[in-house]
Amino acid sequence: MRRTPFFSPRRLTSALALLASLSAPPSLAQYRPPPMSESQRLVKEGETAQVSASAASASGDKKAAEEKYRKALASFEQALAAEPGSIAAAAGVGSVANALQDWTRTVERLKPVQAANPSELSLAYPLGVALFKLRRFPEAVPLMEQVAAADQAEHLIVHYYLASYYLYAQQGDAAVTRLRRYLSLRPAKLAANDYQIHELLGRAHVLRRDTVAARASFTQAQAGRPESASVQLGLASVLELEGKPDEARVLLEGVTTRFPQVAEPREKLARLYLSSGDLPRAETQAVAVAKLGATPAAYLLLGDVRLAQKQAPAAEEAYRKVLELQPGLVLGQMAVGKALQAQGRHEEAIQFLEAAVRSGANSVELWASLGSVNRRAGRFQRAVEVHRRVVEMVPRQALGWMLLGADHFATGQWDQAIDDYGNALVVEPDHAGAKQWLARALAHRARDRSGAGRSDDAVRDLRRAFDLDRSVPMARRLAAALMETRAYGDARKVMEQGATLPGASWREQLLLGYARLGAGDAQAALEAFERSSKQTEEPDQQAEASAGAALAEVELGQVDAAVQRLTEVGPSRSAASVAQANLPRVLVRRALSRLESGDLEGADRDLDAVDKLGTGKRADLAKLVLFARGLTRAESGRHAEATAALKKALTPAQAWAWPNTRALADAFALYKKGQVAAARKQLAAASKKPMPGQPKWLASMTGALHRREASLAYAAGNMKGAEKALKAALATEPEDTLLQHNLACVDWRKGKASDALATWRRLEPSVAVASLNLGIDAQERRHEPAEAVDAWRRYLASGTGPRMAQVREWKDRLQSLHGLAEPSGSPAAAGATVEDTTP
Repeated sequence: MRRTPFFSPRRLTSALALLASLSAPPSLAQYRPPPMSESQRLVKEGETAQVSASAASASGDKKAAEEKYRKALASFEQALAAEPGSIAAAAGVGSVANALQDWTRTVERLKPVQAANPSELSLAYPLGVALFKLRRFPEAVPLMEQVAAADQAEHLIVHYYLASYYLYAQQGDAAVTRLRRYLSLRPAKLAANDYQIHELLGRAHVLRRDTVAARASFTQAQAGRPESASVQLGLASVLELEGKPDEARVLLEGVTTRFPQVAEPREKLARLYLSSGDLPRAETQAVAVAKLGATPAAYLLLGDVRLAQKQAPAAEEAYRKVLELQPGLVLGQMAVGKALQAQGRHEEAIQFLEAAVRSGANSVELWASLGSVNRRAGRFQRAVEVHRRVVEMVPRQALGWMLLGADHFATGQWDQAIDDYGNALVVEPDHAGAKQWLARALAHRARDRSGAGRSDDAVRDLRRAFDLDRSVPMARRLAAALMETRAYGDARKVMEQGATLPGASWREQLLLGYARLGAGDAQAALEAFERSSKQTEEPDQQAEASAGAALAEVELGQVDAAVQRLTEVGPSRSAASVAQANLPRVLVRRALSRLESGDLEGADRDLDAVDKLGTGKRADLAKLVLFARGLTRAESGRHAEATAALKKALTPAQAWAWPNTRALADAFALYKKGQVAAARKQLAAASKKPMPGQPKWLASMTGALHRREASLAYAAGNMKGAEKALKAALATEPEDTLLQHNLACVDWRKGKASDALATWRRLEPSVAVASLNLGIDAQERRHEPAEAVDAWRRYLASGTGPRMAQVREWKDRLQSLHGLAEPSGSPAAAGATVEDTTP
């Protein structure tokens, strides 16, 4: 308490006496303190009376204490009237009026003086406490924070009051700071009451969602004391935060049994039953709470239960009792409006809340509820007007902007909703709801932009949404948009994150598989599809994963496995759609692979299967099938059909074909017809601008044309032409043993038998037909039947090569004519396939 400063006459007199004895003659004058003003005199009287009142109060004499406090109050007020700006008088009025709990008097007397002296703690303290007691928190809290910042022991209670307010305002961090400071400043004699502070700390930690710290605080509050219902209630809240509602209910059921007359545990238990949908038990507890006491909280709970039971009239009745018990209670007014809405009485709900507002209930919560009721009633313009007022009332809170965002979200005004939620984040950067709803609004706008062909803008919105809301649904949306724009690499990165997020399932692995497939990593895609299949037991979902795996297998060259998967897709419509879209294409691909390996019959079977499945409206696929048909016709010697099919397939030019595909196809068809010169001309035209991967194929085709030319020339007896063609082929493939063998055949026909024989003998281990030709030379030119029989025996023993049956006949005939027996231990020649090839 501040007292009027005064001088000590005794100390001053001693000082003057010493000074006089040392420096001057004796003086007869004596120092007198200046006379006190009337205000100072009254303050001194007030302080004396206040000390007496405090002593009476400490002794338990409440009546005497009150009389002395009123006497002190009268003195302080007279002093303040005599000197309106007196800090000491105003501080005295505040201190004594607060002791008498006359909060209004404190506010009226101190406000002008405190306004003139804003840094004076002796005024800020009693004024802040009085405002706090009057629940004028917006005015009280800044003053109390000012006092708390000074950190003075005599103002210890301020930390407690601020902590209580922060708990009320749901500001857990601030409450923890104040409560810890209180514990560090409180005198030792107050330590016995620390359990109350630890309980409040537990509640603050619950607000912070720090379950470990909350449990520790509640445990410390309970340690060494009889069981407390409120502490057990706090522990139940911790269990809720830990995701253990069943354990919380069991705990509270025990508490309500041991403390049947305490309402709060029953109320909490009823709320838990209500949230779990156990309405009969919730009703039992709500009725019990109402019987314990007709309080607003009891009827508010009962109304909530009735509303959950779809008994809106009964809920309205309970809510109206809340307002009878506590008129103007905002929660009660909002609840009545909610009950009226549940009955479809939207206009009444609006009128009720409007009347509450007009009656002077200028509550932010009430205005917020009024706007929301208007929105639900479809009166969006009025909702926006009301919620703009909420923004004006609490400009430093996100509430108003969140409500405006909801209004614009409900009408699909995505740009405005995005601006609103963005403004909410400006004032409260960590507001989780604002981030979540901003992300949703961005996702909706992205959907509209994608539908309007603005894919890049849609992707930008979804990237921003995913940054705000790192959730599985948002990852799926962004990845789908990226794949739509063929940004498969980015989609892969997003889904590799999304697949690790809480709530990820088989579907995320499925989408990851498609993203990897699009990015060209078929092996990783197959692994993702297989994981997707293992993460679900539903047959239709496994079928979807199997269909994706089939597409990956196609890219890995495992076409047979892919065809089997796509043929047996399972019960999923989605998988059936994937199979229907891709099986014809996969069969065409396998047909081309079989054609390349020489399996003409298998290629025709695949193309026949495609004809049965149909290509639908996919003109490009139909053209591809026709192209493959043309190639099979060319291989089977149906040249006219092949030429017509290839021409039709590539007219007009197809997206799947290269610019030179037509020239290459014509070159192939002409090659098969034996028109080597024309084929070479087409091949030369195609080679002018080769596409990626073509040079090797072009070189192979050039070699094939040389071989074909050599074969035709050899058959026509044109050894010079055959020799030229074979040497041209050997220039590109000098190690090719068949080419060397055939060139030796040309040499033999030209009379260079010794050169030919040397080549055949060198090549005999690797080219079986060389043995055949050695036998022919021995029989026809050198007339050595035994040598011919030995060569043909070696040829037949190889088991491969042309004219096997004919060669066996030749060997047997020579053996019979010349009496040549089989060598002992020589295995009988195995059966051979008759096949004529180029010499």
